[in-house]
Amino acid sequence: MSVVAPPPLRPAPKREDPELLIEEARARQRQRRRRVLTAATAVLAAGAAAAGIVHAVGGSTATAAGLPKGVFANRSAFAGHGVLAFVSRGRLFVLDGVTRRVRMVSPAGVQTSDPRFSPDGRWLAYTVGRERLGVARADGSAARVFPHDGGAAWLPNGELAAADGIFRVASNGNLARVGAEPKGLAAWSPDGDRFAFVSRTIVHGRDGAFHGTETLSIAGSLDGRRTAWRSTPFTFTRSSGFSGNVIGGVQILPHREGVLFWTDPDQSASMAADGMAVYELRAPMAKPVELAVSVGGRDVSVGANGALAIGAGPNRYAWLTKDVVTCGASGRCTHVPVAPGRLTIDPAWSPDGKTLAYVEAAARPASDFRQATIVRWYATHTLRLLRPGAAHATTVAGTSGAAVPAWSNDGRSLLYVAGDALWLVPSLGARPEKIAGPLFPPNAWPSYYGQIGWSTQFAWASP
Repeated sequence: MSVVAPPPLRPAPKREDPELLIEEARARQRQRRRRVLTAATAVLAAGAAAAGIVHAVGGSTATAAGLPKGVFANRSAFAGHGVLAFVSRGRLFVLDGVTRRVRMVSPAGVQTSDPRFSPDGRWLAYTVGRERLGVARADGSAARVFPHDGGAAWLPNGELAAADGIFRVASNGNLARVGAEPKGLAAWSPDGDRFAFVSRTIVHGRDGAFHGTETLSIAGSLDGRRTAWRSTPFTFTRSSGFSGNVIGGVQILPHREGVLFWTDPDQSASMAADGMAVYELRAPMAKPVELAVSVGGRDVSVGANGALAIGAGPNRYAWLTKDVVTCGASGRCTHVPVAPGRLTIDPAWSPDGKTLAYVEAAARPASDFRQATIVRWYATHTLRLLRPGAAHATTVAGTSGAAVPAWSNDGRSLLYVAGDALWLVPSLGARPEKIAGPLFPPNAWPSYYGQIGWSTQFAWASP
């Protein structure tokens, strides 16, 4: 489960309202991330909702016998490797490794991003324009567009948390509202045995001042009894502003190993852009252990044995002070080996927890973010593999330019981005094959201080 910023409570929209002030700070963070993740700007017409059923707008898809000009998909190289959803120049496609078909999910001129398969692999959700939600079958067929996205995310049971509701996907692809999203829902475990909530109590004072307490709670179900795991105070006055290490993201560790949370000091958008401290909690109200500082709050991989790999290091510049660390059950973290003048990013544990994939790149103190500068820096990337206890990592041959590696579910292959395209290492030791691309328009990688949201351009339902 990716880190999710705690949703705001929804009081009356008064300027002096403390929750509004908190949400304004969070909105600045979401806007920054949106600039990193997507350049989509299209807006579609809204659909209608009645009798608890949300109906779609449009919904036609076509199988691509011949792909649009400039779009590439390697059907033969991807055969037997599951289903791949990828966005090319704003348009969503699905490459089926069983049928070897490529399906165009979204029509020309409609901007899409952030595809994500349902836990059971039956459905594909994606973002249309800025705020719309698209849902299709996993092969890209029967695509429909709904009037809201709201950061829609799949729950472990295959339902969608979207806007302020919980929706079930009907057999015909429509969305049936089955309930309201619980207040304060922030994250959940992959197997659905624990859900995290962030709530706040506030006491108002004079001249808009307030103070209160933020609580991180865990429950065994969406509507189950909540147990407090962390409680922290915060204050606000007009003279001194906001003060308090409130939560900027939550991740529940699997196998009941605990919880990770990020703190956003004093709701400072600038400080958060340069990284937030990530802490680990092993038990309710235990003393949090600070593990690292990470930028973006998403670069954490959990191994099968409970080991963590974190893309650590402060600074919003993508090519400065980045360092992958691995952390054991004791909370002690170790740096992966790296040569002088190099840095490490993008960690990903293999499913069995026996191999860590990550990217090594040049540490370049460049201060401009022209496309040519970014391309040159990405050309210094290589994919590396490290086994726990080994003194040295090995380089995966032919992976120049690599970013955001992802393992197949069986641990036999690796998918990664390089040169604005998706590449596959079909088996360890095999030669990489170019699978699909380009992901972004020519010479227009959307960059925030060199950070590029490659992972929002594809989703892989692997063997």
